[in-house]
Amino acid sequence: MQADQLGHYPDSHIIGELCFVLYDGEKVIALAVYEISMPSNLTPPIKPDIRAEIIGDARRIRCTISHCEHFKNWLIGRSAFMRLSQRHKLYFEQGE
Repeated sequence: MQADQLGHYPDSHIIGELCFVLYDGEKVIALAVYEISMPSNLTPPIKPDIRAEIIGDARRIRCTISHCEHFKNWLIGRSAFMRLSQRHKLYFEQGE
């Protein structure tokens, strides 16, 4: 969701943000999961502490706000999927 849409969800929490990371020399989209989740009515810091940068699929990424039991799933982006597919193909070609 875009930052200007956060006002529509005042009781939501922000667990992270999308970012670009280099993966085998190629830019791919990752989910940067914050060390500490924050309410959506607060502006995230410019450089928040990042717990993990997730490229592949991940399930049940928990919110860190106390008493919050919500979680999100993250699905791999197209560019990362293509890069992983290329790596997988190279791995098996070299093994033969």
